[in-house]
Amino acid sequence: METDGQAAGGGESEKRTRTEGNSDGESATTEEISEGDEITDDEQITELEDVTEEERARWAKIDRQIEWKVLSEEEEMDNYRQDWEFGYAHRFGSFDKETELSSMVSTYDTSVDAWAETALQVYSIKVEKAKLRWPLHVYGMVDIRDAVDHRRNILFNRKRDNCQIITKNDPYLLLTGPSRAIVFLDPAVFEINLKVKGESEDKEALIHQTYWCNGGSRLGVMSCSNKRCKINLSFMELEETVQATITSVQIIRGSWPRDYAGKVLCHDGSSHDELVLLDFRDGRNPPVDQDGNLDLSRRVVSVNVHNNMTVSVDASESRCAVVFTPEPGGLTESECDVDGHCRVKITVAWSLLVVLE
Repeated sequence: METDGQAAGGGESEKRTRTEGNSDGESATTEEISEGDEITDDEQITELEDVTEEERARWAKIDRQIEWKVLSEEEEMDNYRQDWEFGYAHRFGSFDKETELSSMVSTYDTSVDAWAETALQVYSIKVEKAKLRWPLHVYGMVDIRDAVDHRRNILFNRKRDNCQIITKNDPYLLLTGPSRAIVFLDPAVFEINLKVKGESEDKEALIHQTYWCNGGSRLGVMSCSNKRCKINLSFMELEETVQATITSVQIIRGSWPRDYAGKVLCHDGSSHDELVLLDFRDGRNPPVDQDGNLDLSRRVVSVNVHNNMTVSVDASESRCAVVFTPEPGGLTESECDVDGHCRVKITVAWSLLVVLE
């Protein structure tokens, strides 16, 4: 009997699949069949022209029965949460609990059990290829867990009534964390649960996935994706680090130049990328309190002990910058002038890293 494989493949061996199930449809099996295996008339593949409608219906039913079940994102995340609760809830409490470890554990006492250790620096989180109408009103949470306490270390967190508006030209999430250094002696896991505000809250899911970071590369841009969007995570593994907490950027003389958009940026000395500590576009209403402190969005940065850290303040096209040398503890301060309009004082608290809670 000439098979389709002989007609199309010039006699080359070809694998095909035969599926069998019982008349009740309770079970079905599949097996590979090679060219030359006999196929009885009542087992003809549905592509053949002489198959009756009844046989087509029978095979369609079997196809539905043996179709691999693909878990939804929510089902995958439910499984992940159950695994976490089984492994860690007895020691670290609720799945939703945030890390309580301070970024300044050795700032005032360097005798604590803390060290200069490997850390994961997160530079940016970017939304790409969203199959929705731009701009996007994004809310939800992105966090990361390390092996120190397996609790949430928040990177981005916004409620539905406080969305971040992102555009194709500026698709980066404004990060507010981490709240302490991400210790990277064991794998760390990103948890991404983002939504886009629309007319119906139950139809606003954008992406809900995890990304396991196992190390092995100094600099990475890794992606998570689904049919709705792609998320790029930009991070770097830094060895022998301390953590710097920028406790304040304070205007101590003058005032912020009117109508100037502003940024506060940090360069860790290990990457070409800068970390955004503050980004505001409205120079008429800068985020400054009554004492002149700029309200930073992000404060904690990991720094290799052999590199210097630079903090810069941008006002429109003008920039002032100060350089800090990493310390195991204590506070350091430095000042600079912003385009002749004001003088700012930057204060940094230094600390080693706790690796066991």
